[in-house]
Formats: sequence, C-alpha cells, structure tokens
Amino acid sequence: MKKWIFLFILIPFISHGQMGISLGGHSHFTTGQTLLPISTDEFTSANYTLRTNSIALDWNTGRKFIIGEIWCVFGLTYNTTKTNYDFLTTQTMNYEIIERRLVPSLSIQYVLAKNNLLRLYSSIGSYGIFENLNLDQDNNLNSETSIYKYNSLIPFIRLGVQLNMGTFTINPFISYEFQNIYFDRLSDISSETLQRSLENAGVRTGLRFGILF
Repeated sequence: MKKWIFLFILIPFISHGQMGISLGGHSHFTTGQTLLPISTDEFTSANYTLRTNSIALDWNTGRKFIIGEIWCVFGLTYNTTKTNYDFLTTQTMNYEIIERRLVPSLSIQYVLAKNNLLRLYSSIGSYGIFENLNLDQDNNLNSETSIYKYNSLIPFIRLGVQLNMGTFTINPFISYEFQNIYFDRLSDISSETLQRSLENAGVRTGLRFGILF
C-alpha cells in the first residue's frame, strides 16, 4: 500500500513537470599519522594512507502548484574508503579497513526564490546509509568473520541554494539533521527511537557539485 501511495504522490511531478539528472563524483587520496587506542588508557601511533572514491546520481523533477514551485529530488551515492594502518611498533599488527556505503536520499523542495542563475529552496527529507566494514590483518584473518554491517536513517530539514552554470551545478546547503537511527529492519524503528534522534539533532553544512544531462 505504501508503494502505491508513493507513486501517486510522484504522478503530478512526472506527468507535467520539469525533469533533470545530475551525475557527480570525486576521488581523494591522503596520508598522515594518527593515534589509535589499544586499551582503555593506552594509545599507539600509526602511519596511514587513505583513498576515498565516490559517485553520485541525482534525479529531480518539479512543477508549479498554486502554493508555489515544488521539486522532488532522489539521490543515490556509492562511496568506498580504503585505509591502511602501518603501526610504528612491532607489537601491533598492521591492518586495512575497507568501507563501502550506499547512500540513497529523498527530499521534497519548496522553491523560495529563483532566477536564471540560482534557486533558493527549503526542503524536508531523509537519507539512509547502508554500509559494511571489512577488516584485513597481516595474519590473513578470515574475511567472513571480519565484516561488520549496519544500516541507519537520517531525517533532515534543509535550506540551500543551487547555482546553475550551464550544465554545471553547485549546491551549498545548511541542514538540521536528526541523530542516526540504526536499524536492521524498518519495523525496528519506534516512536521512542525517533524522539531520541530528534533530541540529539544538530546543524550540519554541505556542498555538492554535479553535471546536468
């Protein structure tokens, strides 16, 4: 039933609205040194190298209503981060952590003002994080026992501006986000969980780039 309600909401946007698709991504490498805990009151230093790769696809459609212009925005991001830790002491084994994240998002935007160069908007929505962490150590640890998986959901209220430079877009925003809501199944999320998430909400800022097709 929920699936049909969702499709019914989207029909006005798809049938008579404007539509756009944006593709973006990045790759980043860094190296340095950090301190990591090895017990409750002891730390050790380690050199690390880190490589992050990300690709994002945004689909948006909108139209004008009596109350103003409204857009529906769906995004999907796939992100991998590979970190190698090389400890400076021989007592601690070197290891590698590989993080893989799938981040879908859905929001409804209300356009506050717009011209040919920009669109100022407010929005409400949520994004999810579906992640697994793979740990590899020098002793060839069994990979089946070294994978940690978790899911989380983050509702948000956002104010942002989309700058249009031909087919290139820049989207800075400020967001009031709930604390992560962790779950195995959506049915695990209770009203008490939502209340705690709201009580621990905070302000975050972000910046997105994209190419329109």
